[in-house]
Amino acid sequence: MIKHMVPSKWDMEVDLVAVGSSAGGLTAAIMARDLGMSTVVLEKGGVLGGGTAYSGGAIWIPLSHHMSEVGCKDTRDGVLRYVRKLSMGHHDEAILATYLDTGAVMVKYLEEHTPLRMCVEDDSSGTEYCADVPGGVPLGRKLWPDANVMPGVLDEAEKKYPLVAKVSKDPVRYLIGPRLPWVQGRALIGGLALACAQRGIEVLTETPGKQLIVDNGKVIGIRAQREGRDFFVKGKKGVLLATGGFEWNQEMNKRFIYSPPLHAYTSPTNEGDGHIMGMELGAAVALMDHSIFQPGLGLPTDIVGHNQHLHRPFIYGYPGYIMVNRDGKRCCDECFYPDMGRAFLEYDRQRGGFKNWPIFAVLDQGFRDFFPFAGLKRGATDVNDLVKKGDTPRALAEAIGVSGDNLTETIERFNRFAREGKDPDFHRGESMYDLRWAEAIFPNRGSMAVLGPLEKPPFYGVELSLTTAGNLGGLVINTNAQVIDVRGEVIPGLYGTSNTTAMLPLGHHYDSGAAQGKSMIFGYVAANHVAGAGQKQHK
Repeated sequence: MIKHMVPSKWDMEVDLVAVGSSAGGLTAAIMARDLGMSTVVLEKGGVLGGGTAYSGGAIWIPLSHHMSEVGCKDTRDGVLRYVRKLSMGHHDEAILATYLDTGAVMVKYLEEHTPLRMCVEDDSSGTEYCADVPGGVPLGRKLWPDANVMPGVLDEAEKKYPLVAKVSKDPVRYLIGPRLPWVQGRALIGGLALACAQRGIEVLTETPGKQLIVDNGKVIGIRAQREGRDFFVKGKKGVLLATGGFEWNQEMNKRFIYSPPLHAYTSPTNEGDGHIMGMELGAAVALMDHSIFQPGLGLPTDIVGHNQHLHRPFIYGYPGYIMVNRDGKRCCDECFYPDMGRAFLEYDRQRGGFKNWPIFAVLDQGFRDFFPFAGLKRGATDVNDLVKKGDTPRALAEAIGVSGDNLTETIERFNRFAREGKDPDFHRGESMYDLRWAEAIFPNRGSMAVLGPLEKPPFYGVELSLTTAGNLGGLVINTNAQVIDVRGEVIPGLYGTSNTTAMLPLGHHYDSGAAQGKSMIFGYVAANHVAGAGQKQHK
């Protein structure tokens, strides 16, 4: 364990220091204050919410009271079967148990004591990724900020509380649906920020954490930076790292992620600061190759932070669209983004290099008539520097640099599958998730909602980037949210949550909302443990 010099004077002293205004950092601060402790949140950026504020705002919370309210049934044994089937043996049973036993309690507490209101999402977005697996459920485990409640509450709160106005806005529009000011991830962070404001909890923006301070083997505070100088904050009872993932740290990506070049659409402040501070003290790490891989696009106009290029997720899963690899052949189920991510990672040992990369989205005019695409308007036929065009599949193949014979054959084969309503190559449109994906837009069409052919010229293609909604590897914690070292011993005074910690509840599986669910649950657990409440409960 590296020993850092204890400052002769602290700039601030509190019981619990939360480093990062993630959903978990804010939840921990709220709980700490409610348990009678003093607390502060240190935020690296100028706005609040990190990657959560950019997201859809879902939290994966099995067994919550909201499930029974809408007639969804769930069992603890069912969740255990589901995770054990999908984690590839990399989840931690004790961490999973804490997640399941605490999640519903945490949600109920926040709804009873803060303005945050959640609900079960009842459209296709609420479907579990692997709902067909034993223990999976079609709906109910994913909760979202209630769009009937939160916008009105936060519209008013923004006028009264400057802290609420600091919640990050979406830097680009990438999700289908209404883009109201206070929905999805912004509503989740907004509800927690409002609770902090109502409690008088100080959140210091533009105050990045730099080094943990250790005395007699215990973490007692942190050296941050504020207004160009060192800023020392003492955590008399603990320091919680909630700084998000490391997907904007290209050096860490190269060391830990086995993939083509990886881009992100999370907050550019997610540079692995908490990982680095924890590893300096000998913290164990796990699942560092695990990430929420998705296809994406980097539009020239999508610049955030300090001239950093944000990559937005690419629309997928609708008729008139396929993905092809460098040979002009399909390579995945284009309706299921985890399989799309898998396609980017597949390696060719004989030829060397990634088997499918570069990967291209290929679509017809019928798709463009219905959806905006790559910064281009719906119904148009124009292109930009990213998008290529051809009157025939062969002409498009030449434009994007793949085999004309292969692309022509690929489109003809897919069109035949689409007309027959069955995809024997990649089973697109067969799972519950696939079938529900386009239901809101194309109701009562079954597999045809996602399997429509590419037959209306001209045809378009664009090279896709490999993007991530967050790297999921991180520090290892125990069931009290205490960070442990490489020998399995607790690092006294140090706690962790958010994507700063490994996705040990699910192992090498991911479901939408699990990262934010984990973040809030273990922020809640950490505050309780720091306060001395619930230690027996969370062991």
